[in-house]
Amino acid sequence: MFGRSWIVVFFFALATLLAWPARADHLLLSIAPGGGTRPPDPVLKTIDPTDGSTITEANVTITLAGFTVIGGSGLARHPQTETLYALLKVSGSSFRRLVTLDETTGIATDIGDTVNRFAGMAFTADGTLYGITGDGGGIPESLFTLSLVDASSTLVIELGAGSDGETIAFNPTDGLIYHASGIGTPNHPNGEIFETVDPGMLSVANVSLSGFDYEELTSLTYSDGAFYAGDVGDSAVDMPSLYRITPAGVVTLIGAMDHVSKGLVEARDPEPPPVPVMSATPALLLVALLAFAGIAAGKFSASSVDRG
Repeated sequence: MFGRSWIVVFFFALATLLAWPARADHLLLSIAPGGGTRPPDPVLKTIDPTDGSTITEANVTITLAGFTVIGGSGLARHPQTETLYALLKVSGSSFRRLVTLDETTGIATDIGDTVNRFAGMAFTADGTLYGITGDGGGIPESLFTLSLVDASSTLVIELGAGSDGETIAFNPTDGLIYHASGIGTPNHPNGEIFETVDPGMLSVANVSLSGFDYEELTSLTYSDGAFYAGDVGDSAVDMPSLYRITPAGVVTLIGAMDHVSKGLVEARDPEPPPVPVMSATPALLLVALLAFAGIAAGKFSASSVDRG
């Protein structure tokens, strides 16, 4: 009887798994810069990674007590706590504020003023937060570490390759920080550069770009073996776009975006919904019949043995 009970439990668990729909690619979160010639855009956006479209019903407005949020310039998720961090642009300051961000409510909690114009950031596997300054930074196109306590920064290395546009992402597979910079000709010192930085040795190595020629990368994040990247687009030619880039530098266009992304990160996976008891699928019915048949066969076999 104990064995048959476990059969029932097994089949019920199997039925539950069959009833849950398979997940598609991880959704992405994006933040737009706002300010300058652009209107304020204090919104955490949810992006479909299969085509670059914004899932507008999932967007949330970002708020920070005591400040008026204009936009942002970076998103990163802590590898241990999964806390979401953001670099926010606020009214009245040209510097970025480091905050933690509730991706469900949009409520930001202030950590501090970075006293610099960071263009992007990324966590390494040990939980160290790195930031990259833009061309308007105090030390342009340079890698810093950022304190999670007070947002203070420490210079790590000056990079300088490429022209306008800076963004970074960490690849947990090879342990390297990837840096994209520039606009114009791919693989040119004054054009588009894709390179790696070893955070331990501080060695820099070029990664040759191939495939689709983007305009200027503005955001980068690692996911499932490669990077998602957003670019600024060209208002005279095309819209901002979402790309897939391999660690070897092969670029593939995914689709147009409705905003310039200045930060990309994977969204948290939602909890699987409970399977309603009365919403049995054909798979549930089949498994239930198999379980019933197994139990009935067991009873029949037991009765035959008793009669002998």
